[in-house]
Amino acid sequence: MTVFNVAGLLHETSGATREVRLTDHYAVLGTDLELAGPLNGAFRVQRTNRGVLVRGRVTAAVRRTCARCLEPYVEEATASIDEEFLPSLDPETGAPIAAAPVYDGTLLINAHHEIDLASVVHDELSLTEPMHPLCRPDCPGLCVVCGAPLEHGAHDHDDEEIEPRLAVLARFRLGDRES
Repeated sequence: MTVFNVAGLLHETSGATREVRLTDHYAVLGTDLELAGPLNGAFRVQRTNRGVLVRGRVTAAVRRTCARCLEPYVEEATASIDEEFLPSLDPETGAPIAAAPVYDGTLLINAHHEIDLASVVHDELSLTEPMHPLCRPDCPGLCVVCGAPLEHGAHDHDDEEIEPRLAVLARFRLGDRES
């Protein structure tokens, strides 16, 4: 669980801090981000005049799919966290806080004075996904004819018949033109 209680910190003045660590923490962050190992992270939780600021780094082994060979591989990903959470209840009275309007995406401290970092960690680790993920830089990919992996070397294919509708285009090669 990536939930931290900040009730004590909410009773302190602005500037008060706490150090929080995640060590070998297993979590499920959603179906679109598959972790291949535990989360590790270190965070500084600081009281602000509005709420609680969480800053730190999280690392995790993330399972990705190679864009060339379509094979899964595991990559170590590191993401920075820098988010402010606003309280939803007054820690002294337990009454709802009538503060500035809350917008979509505003992170809130729940009614139990807890911060859940799961959605923030999910979003930040998702942003580490490369546009063109590769299992290794020299990945040969797949054969364009049969779709088999080219990892074991090139393989030959018999000259296959040309699609009848495209056969006319074969005559346009240099030297094969019919006049």
